[in-house]
Amino acid sequence: MSYVAIKGGIEAIKSSKELFRRLLQGTEPMAAKDVSRRFPFACDRIMAEGALYSEKLAARAMLRSGGDLLEAAFYLRAHRSTCRRLGEAEPVAGGELRLLRRISSAFKDIEGGQILGPSCDYVIRLFRSRLQQEKSSPVTGEADPIYSPSAVESLRQRDQVLVLGNREKSPFDVTRSFPLPPYPRSALMQVMARGESGSMLAFAYTSMRGYGDVHPTIGDLRIGMAEICFAHPFTGGKVKIGEIRATFCETVGSFQRDPRDGRLRLSTGFGFCLGHNETRAISMSILDLAMHHRGYSVGGMDIAANPEIVIHHIDGIESMGFTNHFKLPHYVTFQADLHVYENARKESDE
Repeated sequence: MSYVAIKGGIEAIKSSKELFRRLLQGTEPMAAKDVSRRFPFACDRIMAEGALYSEKLAARAMLRSGGDLLEAAFYLRAHRSTCRRLGEAEPVAGGELRLLRRISSAFKDIEGGQILGPSCDYVIRLFRSRLQQEKSSPVTGEADPIYSPSAVESLRQRDQVLVLGNREKSPFDVTRSFPLPPYPRSALMQVMARGESGSMLAFAYTSMRGYGDVHPTIGDLRIGMAEICFAHPFTGGKVKIGEIRATFCETVGSFQRDPRDGRLRLSTGFGFCLGHNETRAISMSILDLAMHHRGYSVGGMDIAANPEIVIHHIDGIESMGFTNHFKLPHYVTFQADLHVYENARKESDE
């Protein structure tokens, strides 16, 4: 879409920007490191939707936007587009995450055990007039790092999980070009990995609530630190360049008939995103199930099973940009519409 540059009103625009800065004066003095420490989940959501892992920049974006998470993700996405691309990192497997939290609702006893980790799932969501009387005991020392394969891996070893066909030789890159139908699964995964959390939750909920039949069980949900490795430009060897916090989710749906041999196997959905983002990872895995296992569609009305709808409507930056562009001057187009309306009304009256 093209827009016509508007000239004039420079002083008014400067005043508007200055008023916005004054509005945020209460938040500007706060250091970025304090923001990432006090609002870790907000910063993780900004990093995920901004498609750039940088806690420092996410915190700065949150300060710059006054706490508007979608606007902050816009800052991060815009900055990302200016960064130089050095290459591709090695793939990260879910079993390679150094675990901070790991649960399964499909299995009671899993290898490595259930690790509750940091979560608000087990608290009463009420404002308290006084501080809780419970005293937390200090944590001393460092525990050994925990690594464990996905709990669904045992089902794979028994050949009970349906494997999707038509595997891609190399993943699609949505940052270079937008995919065309039929959409590769890697492209859908990338779009969902940086999609707006509320949009994905809404689409996933439609499939659970009535426009589909996806009611999966969480086979493995984990939050952990993933090592990012890169091929050394001179030696070609594998080199660790850092690590990121990420959320991994694998859900198990109902059984489907495998087109390869006609046997019944369980369908699975997958979700992986930056930061501590459990709800979006679960939503992502539900959408993956809906789009790649047609048995979940009810009467052809499953909205979440349509890749065309999902891929074009969950990106918060694009949605916000298109919605907010209506605030720009539309004098010429509105006058044209008004002229057409007046002519049509005149002919109708006659």
